[in-house]
Amino acid sequence: MMPPNCLVCESTGSATEFTVVYFAVNAQEEAGLAARAAASWVGHPENAYWFCAEHLHLGTDREAMHWREAVAEIMAISTRRTRLPPQR
Repeated sequence: MMPPNCLVCESTGSATEFTVVYFAVNAQEEAGLAARAAASWVGHPENAYWFCAEHLHLGTDREAMHWREAVAEIMAISTRRTRLPPQR
């Protein structure tokens, strides 16, 4: 898992000041996540993003959305628009 770094403001700090939000994935991504878990894979899943307390609501309000759509929407309404969801 990547260290805490808010998706919206890129602030960093103690892990107790941040919450990771897991957004929805499609069936293919779900299968990939399950396969990685079965293989004891360690890393940062593509649908998990850190949020600081100030911006946490932006993530939790969109948890049911696919991660690409959620991140794109959050970036569109935030003042920081440099980070885009990775293209796969």
